[in-house]
Amino acid sequence: MKGDRNNGKRSKKYSITRFLSSFKLSFFNYGKLVVIGLVFSLFLIGVTSLYREFNIKNTTLVAYGDAQEEYFSRLKEVRDEYRASEKDFSELIITSAFTVMQSNIEGFSYDDMSSARMREVADLMLDEVSHEDGSFTYTPKSEEAVKESLTSYFKGVDGSLDDVTCARMAEDVYDYVDDYLEFIGAEEEEGTSTSSCDGNSYWWPIGSAETTTENGVTFASGEPVASTLTAYFGGDDSVHNGNHGAIDISNSLGVGGTNIIAAKDGVVIYPTSDSQTGYADNGNSSDGGGYGNYVIIEHSDGNYTYYAHMAQNSITVRAGDSVKQGQVIGKMGHSGDSTGTHLHFEVRSGGNTISNRVDPLDYVSIDNPRPGCVDFSLTSTSLSKQEFISKMEAYCTNSGNSAFCTNFADHAAEVYDVSLDAGVNPELVVVTAGTEQAWQKCGGLYNFWGIGIPNGASCSAGPQLTSLSAGIREYASTLAEYQPGGRYASSIESRNSEREAAGCDAAGHGVAGTLAGMQSVYSWVGDYRYSPGSWGRGGCVYLNIIYGEDYCSSVPVCTSYSSCPSSSATTVCEQNDYTAWQLKEKLELRSAIFGL
Repeated sequence: MKGDRNNGKRSKKYSITRFLSSFKLSFFNYGKLVVIGLVFSLFLIGVTSLYREFNIKNTTLVAYGDAQEEYFSRLKEVRDEYRASEKDFSELIITSAFTVMQSNIEGFSYDDMSSARMREVADLMLDEVSHEDGSFTYTPKSEEAVKESLTSYFKGVDGSLDDVTCARMAEDVYDYVDDYLEFIGAEEEEGTSTSSCDGNSYWWPIGSAETTTENGVTFASGEPVASTLTAYFGGDDSVHNGNHGAIDISNSLGVGGTNIIAAKDGVVIYPTSDSQTGYADNGNSSDGGGYGNYVIIEHSDGNYTYYAHMAQNSITVRAGDSVKQGQVIGKMGHSGDSTGTHLHFEVRSGGNTISNRVDPLDYVSIDNPRPGCVDFSLTSTSLSKQEFISKMEAYCTNSGNSAFCTNFADHAAEVYDVSLDAGVNPELVVVTAGTEQAWQKCGGLYNFWGIGIPNGASCSAGPQLTSLSAGIREYASTLAEYQPGGRYASSIESRNSEREAAGCDAAGHGVAGTLAGMQSVYSWVGDYRYSPGSWGRGGCVYLNIIYGEDYCSSVPVCTSYSSCPSSSATTVCEQNDYTAWQLKEKLELRSAIFGL
């Protein structure tokens, strides 16, 4: 093996990706590593090793070879040799050193990191003390002593490495340790939820009093000033007579005192001229068609948001402007058909007519004004065709996943064009194919998404798809059933209400038209806690992943799927958490491929 002389040009993001890939087995087994894995996943571009065998319903994942699996098996075995309090530390230093060697030694692979080498690395950084009862304890050595030992060790692994390179590699090991501890500390301080998405990526449209400026654009994206919900959607009050197509929000700051922000990224389609922003704050019912000074934003999910009755000459955007979530678009006012200072806020779903108005409280929440959710539209993408193709090609190159490359990356332009023509987000097409079938044909058919295949059934149970284009269109057609007005819309709403009433994690449900809403019906872990379970029929094979490997040993289960007792039925929140897990898998894969 020869030293990689070009290593210095590799980015820190690339190295962190490689580092995290060595933690794969830890995500669901060890508490702190779950947290760090989720934090680092925001940076994963071109990573295949995030995905364990359980991420798909097959027993083998193409993106994950035997060498990697054997590496993780060895890592777990060596890790478990140490005292409980030192297990995480031993794994951390092994993965750090492995990452550094992979990045600096040409051809250094999973196979090269043997169990013996793992022990050698751990022992370089730990002092072992034996006790009379035959037990051992391990404590970290001093940093300088370890760096000196690591420098010599790396030289021994590859004699072509010079002393300066080996010393830098030793420093890199500690950089990774520091990065890990820094992120662990930040995560513990912030108390960030490990939930991937709650199906609600819209922000409460009231801005913070404090603003920041980025590239000449003003944001009020901090916590919103105190506000009050004064009228509800369809409100039957003295003003609206049950005809209200929006919610009204007010506070005590008066005209021009409150920042109004874009609830979500989008493109402004109104106002088109300055003359449409100068109506007086006097409650004139005819001004602006009753809306007074107002803004309409079109969003990538096909929805539109309306912000009405804004203060005279306060609107800062015009038609054609791209706006970002949290960007100030104007001030609260009293223009148009208004009886007092407030914001009239509408959401129109699937079209821009009055008949498309839906309850904004299905999208925004005064109690959770800044939901931390990665938006994943079902129907459109923010990526241009060239961006999409480039990211697909990059992931193919970085992952070496032959199924992804052959069946998807090599046809990236077709995937993009056909998906958008069929009304489905091409990112979702790719991601779902990855999590359902690992981008492989299903029984020789182009059903990469498990369309129409019941749990436990074979590929022949689904549609007989004979081309990629046909498969995408069938998937898009299936997806349309989960949109507002679709066949499953009422089921989604019912499930959303049921899970909310049960107090389940918000990440496992949502409204029709959202990924969380779709997944709440599309994903089903099984009617019973079937043990041992299977990838096709779910049950304990998934519940033990979600809750820990011993979960099904602590709850009633059934061993014969055809005769399961009612006590072994899966609960509302177990189903909810399975949905949340499925969502997380999709969002992580989306991040890995598209960086979104």
